[in-house]
Amino acid sequence: MWCLGFRKAGNFQGPFIVWVTMNDLNENVEVEEELADDGSPSGIEAETYEPYPFDVERISISNKKMALSNILSRWGRGWIHAALLQRRDDLWDNGRKSRLIESLMLRIPLPLFYAAETKDDHLYVVDGLQRLSAIRGYVSEKKYTLKSLEFLKELEGLDFDSLPERMQIRINETELDFAVIGPDSPQDVQRNIFKRLNTGGLPLSDQEIRHALYFGPVTDFLKELAETNEFRTAVNNSINDSRMAAEELILRFLSFSLMGNEAYKKDGEMDSFLSDAMRIFNALKEKKPADFGRNILTKDIDSLKEKFIVAMQRATELFGSYAFRISTPNSARRTAVNKSLFEAWSVLLSDMSAQNFEKLKSRKTLLYEKIDAELDGKPQPDSRLSLRDSISRYSPNIAGIKGRYSILREIIDRVIREGK
Repeated sequence: MWCLGFRKAGNFQGPFIVWVTMNDLNENVEVEEELADDGSPSGIEAETYEPYPFDVERISISNKKMALSNILSRWGRGWIHAALLQRRDDLWDNGRKSRLIESLMLRIPLPLFYAAETKDDHLYVVDGLQRLSAIRGYVSEKKYTLKSLEFLKELEGLDFDSLPERMQIRINETELDFAVIGPDSPQDVQRNIFKRLNTGGLPLSDQEIRHALYFGPVTDFLKELAETNEFRTAVNNSINDSRMAAEELILRFLSFSLMGNEAYKKDGEMDSFLSDAMRIFNALKEKKPADFGRNILTKDIDSLKEKFIVAMQRATELFGSYAFRISTPNSARRTAVNKSLFEAWSVLLSDMSAQNFEKLKSRKTLLYEKIDAELDGKPQPDSRLSLRDSISRYSPNIAGIKGRYSILREIIDRVIREGK
C-alpha cells in the first residue's frame, strides 16, 4: 500500500512516498522512498540522518547587485558558473522563458539568486539556475524567439538582436539581486544553507547541490555512467533520475572506491564524504593538488569506469532484477534500490577476483539464503549491528558503514568456502 507524506527533519526534507508491508513477525514496516521531480517514486529508498553540526559563527552571507550584462560577460569568461540542473533541462517551455524576458523589459524585479563565492572571486550559482539559463539562452545564445507574451505582444517572434534598442538596453542594464555565501563559510555550511532554500517546488536534493557546487569532470563522469546499459540493466530501469538520484548512487561507488570506508571519520558525514570525492576526482582529472584530509586509495581514475561496469554486470548476474535491494530473489516483493546496498555491493563486486565471482555465482541459492538470514537477524552479542540496521537507520554512521562491509564480506566468504 502506498501513502504520501511530508517531513522536514534532519538532512531530509520534503515529500516522500511510504509503502507499508508486513514482515515475518507480522509487524508493520514503513519504508520511505524518495520522490522524483514529478512527485512519483524515484525507485530509491530515502535515507535520513542528522547532519554533523558546524560552527554557526562561520556563516558569511552578503547581498550583491549585478548588472545582467556583467553577469553574462563573466559567465562567458568562466568567472560565473551555473551548471543547469538535470531536473530543470526541459522544465520551462519557450512561453515561460519569454515571459521572464518580458519581465525584464517591464522592469519587474526577479526573485533573489543564491550563489557561493570562492577565494579567487568565482561565483557558483545554486538557486536561480533556470532563470539565468533562460536569460542567457535568449540574450547570448540566441536559442529562441519570444512567444506567448502577456503585455508586449508586438514583440512576439523577435530574437534579442531584433528587439528595439531601448529594450535591449533595459535587459542588459537589469540589476539582479544575489545572496552570496562567502568563501570563509566552510563547504558543509554552504551546502546546509542551500538545502534550506525554498526553490518553489521540491527542495534541491543533496546531489543537485553537489552538482552545482562541484560540477566539472566528475559530473560528466557520473552522467556518463548513469547512462550506461550496464547500470540501467542492474537497477532494472527502475530509477527516475530527474533529481540526480542515479548520479548519487554512482557517486557513492566512486567515493568508497577512491577513499575506502576507513576515510569515513564521523557519524552522519555522508554529504561531506561524497562532496570530498567529487572535489578529489576533479582535481585528479585536472592534475591539480588534491589534499582534502582523506587518504586516496587510487589515483587511477580512468580504471573506475571499467570497475563500475564489471560491478554492474556481476550484480545483474547474481541478483537479476533484485540487485541492490533489501529483498532477494527469494522474496515475494521486490523493494526499491537501497543506497547502502548499492554502494557496498558495487565496491565489493568490483574488487572481487574472477575466480571467486564464478564460485559465488554458481552458489546463488546459498547466497540468497544467507543474506535473508542476516536481514532477519538480530544484533550480535558483540554489539555488532544487524545487516538491516547497517543499511537503514545507521547507514550513514561509522558503525553502519563498517558493519555492512564486514557482514557482506563474511557472507561472501562463507558461500565461497561452504558451498558445494
